[in-house]
Amino acid sequence: MLKAPTRCPICGKPTHVAVIKCGGCGTTINNKFGFSAFDRLDDKQLEFALAFIECEGSIKEMEKRFEISYPTVKTRLAEIKKQLGLTGGKSYRMGILEELQRGAIQVDDALKLIKDKGE
Repeated sequence: MLKAPTRCPICGKPTHVAVIKCGGCGTTINNKFGFSAFDRLDDKQLEFALAFIECEGSIKEMEKRFEISYPTVKTRLAEIKKQLGLTGGKSYRMGILEELQRGAIQVDDALKLIKDKGE
Protein backbone atom coordinates (compact mmCIF):
# COMPACT_ATOMS: atom_id res chain seq x y z
CA MET A 1 0.00 0.00 0.00
CA LEU A 2 1.27 3.44 -0.90
CA LYS A 3 1.99 5.81 1.99
CA ALA A 4 0.16 9.15 1.74
CA PRO A 5 2.57 12.11 1.45
CA THR A 6 2.43 14.46 4.44
CA ARG A 7 3.96 17.33 2.42
CA CYS A 8 3.12 18.61 -1.06
CA PRO A 9 5.82 17.61 -3.54
CA ILE A 10 5.39 20.95 -5.36
CA CYS A 11 5.22 23.63 -2.65
CA GLY A 12 6.24 21.66 0.46
CA LYS A 13 3.20 22.66 2.52
CA PRO A 14 1.40 20.08 4.71
CA THR A 15 -1.20 17.85 3.06
CA HIS A 16 -4.31 16.15 4.47
CA VAL A 17 -6.41 13.14 3.60
CA ALA A 18 -9.74 14.16 2.06
CA VAL A 19 -11.47 10.87 1.17
CA ILE A 20 -11.67 7.53 2.97
CA LYS A 21 -13.35 4.61 1.22
CA CYS A 22 -14.42 1.29 2.74
CA GLY A 23 -12.95 -1.66 0.88
CA GLY A 24 -15.93 -3.81 1.83
CA CYS A 25 -19.10 -1.86 1.15
CA GLY A 26 -17.69 1.07 -0.81
CA THR A 27 -18.90 3.75 1.63
CA THR A 28 -17.01 6.99 1.03
CA ILE A 29 -16.31 9.55 3.76
CA ASN A 30 -15.23 13.05 2.69
CA ASN A 31 -13.64 15.32 5.26
CA LYS A 32 -10.29 16.81 6.23
CA PHE A 33 -8.34 14.11 8.08
CA GLY A 34 -4.90 14.59 9.60
CA PHE A 35 -1.89 12.33 9.98
CA SER A 36 -0.32 10.82 13.08
CA ALA A 37 3.09 12.05 14.16
CA PHE A 38 4.60 8.78 12.92
CA ASP A 39 3.32 9.45 9.39
CA ARG A 40 5.96 12.21 9.22
CA LEU A 41 8.73 9.60 9.35
CA ASP A 42 10.17 8.07 6.21
CA ASP A 43 10.26 4.26 5.98
CA LYS A 44 13.82 3.99 7.33
CA GLN A 45 13.08 6.27 10.29
CA LEU A 46 9.88 4.37 11.09
CA GLU A 47 11.73 1.03 11.02
CA PHE A 48 14.35 2.46 13.38
CA ALA A 49 11.74 3.90 15.78
CA LEU A 50 9.81 0.62 15.88
CA ALA A 51 13.02 -1.33 16.50
CA PHE A 52 13.87 1.05 19.37
CA ILE A 53 10.49 0.35 20.93
CA GLU A 54 10.92 -3.38 20.36
CA CYS A 55 14.35 -3.18 22.06
CA GLU A 56 12.62 -1.38 24.95
CA GLY A 57 14.89 1.62 24.57
CA SER A 58 18.16 -0.31 24.82
CA ILE A 59 20.78 1.55 22.84
CA LYS A 60 23.13 -1.42 23.24
CA GLU A 61 20.54 -3.65 21.52
CA MET A 62 20.14 -1.07 18.74
CA GLU A 63 23.91 -1.01 18.25
CA LYS A 64 23.88 -4.79 17.81
CA ARG A 65 20.76 -4.96 15.65
CA PHE A 66 21.84 -2.29 13.17
CA GLU A 67 25.60 -2.83 13.57
CA ILE A 68 26.17 0.85 14.29
CA SER A 69 27.92 2.85 17.00
CA TYR A 70 26.40 4.54 20.03
CA PRO A 71 26.79 8.03 18.49
CA THR A 72 25.02 6.86 15.33
CA VAL A 73 22.09 5.49 17.35
CA LYS A 74 21.83 8.78 19.26
CA THR A 75 22.04 10.83 16.05
CA ARG A 76 19.28 8.80 14.37
CA LEU A 77 17.06 9.08 17.43
CA ALA A 78 17.65 12.85 17.53
CA GLU A 79 16.65 13.10 13.85
CA ILE A 80 13.48 11.11 14.51
CA LYS A 81 12.68 13.25 17.54
CA LYS A 82 13.07 16.38 15.44
CA GLN A 83 10.94 14.94 12.61
CA LEU A 84 8.20 14.08 15.11
CA GLY A 85 8.26 17.66 16.37
CA LEU A 86 9.25 16.64 19.88
CA THR A 87 11.05 19.49 21.58
CA GLY A 88 11.55 20.75 25.06
CA GLY A 89 13.15 19.10 28.03
CA LYS A 90 16.87 19.26 28.56
CA SER A 91 19.10 20.44 25.77
CA TYR A 92 20.80 17.97 23.47
CA ARG A 93 24.21 19.04 24.78
CA MET A 94 23.14 18.56 28.42
CA GLY A 95 21.93 15.08 27.59
CA ILE A 96 25.32 14.22 26.11
CA LEU A 97 27.13 15.58 29.15
CA GLU A 98 24.92 13.52 31.46
CA GLU A 99 25.66 10.39 29.39
CA LEU A 100 29.38 11.19 29.64
CA GLN A 101 29.16 11.73 33.42
CA ARG A 102 27.36 8.38 33.86
CA GLY A 103 30.11 6.67 31.87
CA ALA A 104 27.68 5.56 29.16
CA ILE A 105 29.85 7.19 26.48
CA GLN A 106 33.48 8.18 26.10
CA VAL A 107 34.79 11.72 25.56
CA ASP A 108 35.44 11.03 21.86
CA ASP A 109 31.83 9.88 21.40
CA ALA A 110 30.51 12.98 23.20
CA LEU A 111 32.60 15.28 21.02
CA LYS A 112 31.43 13.52 17.86
CA LEU A 113 27.77 13.80 18.91
CA ILE A 114 28.12 17.52 19.62
CA LYS A 115 30.03 18.10 16.38
CA ASP A 116 27.51 16.12 14.29
CA LYS A 117 24.66 18.16 15.79
CA GLY A 118 26.45 21.41 14.91
CA GLU A 119 26.59 22.77 18.46
